[in-house]
Amino acid sequence: MARLLDLLEQLRNGTKTSMYWIAEPAYVHQGEYEYLLRLIDALAGKGADAVKFHIMLNPDEYMVPEHPLYKELQKWLFTREQWRELFARCRKHGMEIVGLADELPSLEFLIEENAEAIAIHATSINDTYMLKGLAQAKQPLFVGVGGISFTEIEYMLKLLGEKRNLMMMYGIQEYPTPLEHVHLQKLPLYEAKFQCPVGYADHTASREKLGRYLAFATAYGLGARLFEQHVTLDLSVKREDDEAALEPDAFAELRWQLELVSRMTGSAVMNIGTEERAYFSAVRKCLVAGQDLPQGTLLAEQHVKYKRTEAQGDMDQRDIVHLLGKTLQQPVHKGDAFCWRHLGENGRP
Repeated sequence: MARLLDLLEQLRNGTKTSMYWIAEPAYVHQGEYEYLLRLIDALAGKGADAVKFHIMLNPDEYMVPEHPLYKELQKWLFTREQWRELFARCRKHGMEIVGLADELPSLEFLIEENAEAIAIHATSINDTYMLKGLAQAKQPLFVGVGGISFTEIEYMLKLLGEKRNLMMMYGIQEYPTPLEHVHLQKLPLYEAKFQCPVGYADHTASREKLGRYLAFATAYGLGARLFEQHVTLDLSVKREDDEAALEPDAFAELRWQLELVSRMTGSAVMNIGTEERAYFSAVRKCLVAGQDLPQGTLLAEQHVKYKRTEAQGDMDQRDIVHLLGKTLQQPVHKGDAFCWRHLGENGRP
């Protein structure tokens, strides 16, 4: 949990120097335990700080038996012991656990197992029973807010009470999401309204490489530092929830691209870098003599020009106010840069 808590502390302080990446298999495993183990192993070293698992232990607590997905969903469930083994596999590879709880038994399980963070889907945002359970959890909480109104979020916050480590994850739940539907300007709107870190959960098409990169880069520029991306082992084999998924190598490339954006963005502190300062110093105009000026010249505007020169003086452009009206103590040739020594020992203010 250290990486996530460190980031949350940064976000609260407004520094935003780090990123946190979540790889989400969702139900791409389709109940195949060995497949999910292979996917976890394939994600090792690919830039995932955490893996987000959809945890469901009792589908009767989640949907009615008449729901068309009910029978299929029962084939996709794992036991508590299998989940414990999956969690251990992730931690062995240095990845934290974000557990998405769909119903109360799963929520209780994630709290007991000390998952690094607990998530709820937007479909549960006003589930009073779930919210009351979450209010008791000590772990950080990710809340999906795609398609959720401000009034619904306000109700959620009221039931959660003073929960310190709360993060909102914004993403349009279309599979896949057309680029024109992403609406990333909502990121700063949520953050400003609720004074809470807001991350970006992507659902753009798997093959939309440039569009996805632009979406993540834009989200970063709008302040997001928490990122969530669906993953799968092999896009050539159609599986559940893979419309917006990336293979592990593509996940690693996406993170590398965003790290590049981060380096390009730099610090929010106003400073001028060494390279920038060196370039500007080399090309800036200097105060130079507009004609040959003998010793004793009383300097006026017609004597002083702004021009680029290789042999720069030690005066700043603004020091013209200290030149005009002064008497030269040394001769200066046309085109030479003015220096403080030309004004004598008492020339420098």
